[in-house]
Amino acid sequence: MRLTQVLCKMTNYRIFKLRWEQQKRKRAPLSKEYLHVSKLGLPTVNATEYLEKAKEGVVPIEFDSDVRPAEPLFETLKFDESHPDYRANTCYCLDDTNVLLEGLEHSKLLLNSVQIQEGLPKEVEDSVGTQSVPFQDTRVKRLIMYANVFDSMQVLLPKRKDPERPAWNFPRDYGIDSKRKFCMNKNEPYINAFSHLTITQMLQLCDFVDGKASLALRSQVPDAYCCANVEKEGHPIQIQNRADILVTSKVPIAPLTQRSAGNSIPLPDLHPLKFNVSIPKQHFYHNRSIFPISKEFLKSHPHTAFFHFDPVEVKNLYEEPVTESQFLSRTVVKAFAVAAARAQQLHGDNVKQLPEPITIQAVHTDNRRFHFAVLQLNTLDLDATAQEKNIVWMLPQAIDLFSECGYVKGRPVLEEYNPEVFQRILSFYCNGL
Repeated sequence: MRLTQVLCKMTNYRIFKLRWEQQKRKRAPLSKEYLHVSKLGLPTVNATEYLEKAKEGVVPIEFDSDVRPAEPLFETLKFDESHPDYRANTCYCLDDTNVLLEGLEHSKLLLNSVQIQEGLPKEVEDSVGTQSVPFQDTRVKRLIMYANVFDSMQVLLPKRKDPERPAWNFPRDYGIDSKRKFCMNKNEPYINAFSHLTITQMLQLCDFVDGKASLALRSQVPDAYCCANVEKEGHPIQIQNRADILVTSKVPIAPLTQRSAGNSIPLPDLHPLKFNVSIPKQHFYHNRSIFPISKEFLKSHPHTAFFHFDPVEVKNLYEEPVTESQFLSRTVVKAFAVAAARAQQLHGDNVKQLPEPITIQAVHTDNRRFHFAVLQLNTLDLDATAQEKNIVWMLPQAIDLFSECGYVKGRPVLEEYNPEVFQRILSFYCNGL
């Protein structure tokens, strides 16, 4: 038998048992104050006994019967007839979480809008690719990686769902939130001012265009809330909208065509459906239009609006997946809300025929797909008998910025980068200079 080295070690169980035997009868040491008072020969009294005697000498205070407890500082509003925004008549309300049932054709019928041609206006298409930024593609690829891969944010992401296996539970994923990837929201505590985000950094790159000192006439407004109240065939409609980033300018975009260019084009026919199908009714709403910028501000004209599509927040009324046509229609509805709110700010809430058309550009994205559209608002008269129609130009489908961006086998990967997306954003941003 081989002798091994004596380690003089004990198991954790024996150590714990030994310590317990030593410490279980340990008493709390006397405080320094008690020892000092005892040396002075002063009597000491147990605090518990002293407080018990003090309670016996307390005289209860008698309140009058008319005294009532104080009311709470903030009272929770009840969604009933006592609510300040309650209206007896219902209103069709569209907000950021709704989509129209029939998609693009539905939005044209609802907003009295038509397309006079396929694609964007010729002036906008001709300007795509004419402007550039030094090391443009390298910078755009870098900011895409920063926003989708290298950002330090780690939050619980929404649950993954498989339509073919609806009962299957995928393991929860952690990563970068979709709102974080899109733009910077200062209201969130975990977002700092130095985050590298897709749209925020793209607009920064647009400011680096050579020889464009007039870009100083642009202004960017984050979380621009707009609200427009319109009427169609006697039914009130309220469109509440939040532009995640609203670019404004000192000079408005000039009309791209004549007001009567779309009068001869008929509106889509959704028979047997009506224009208000799938739009929820509400009793709680207000009757005022809201535009986020005062008209006295120097750069108050809306130029380009960027909208974020979050599949977790934006849902169909019947819980069906949002279709491609509904994604395109959301671009038109949101652009109309911004333009209509601006028109009502300038000419009053009851304006129908606008003295001058309002033109606005819109970019709608879910951080990978980008859809571009231009709206010329000619009228707020949405009835079928209206003399004029609003005109919209848009790409027939969304453009992918990339096919995949993330970690593949532990390596950061960006596949099939499409430079056309940033070229179109730069063209929109420099339009009117």
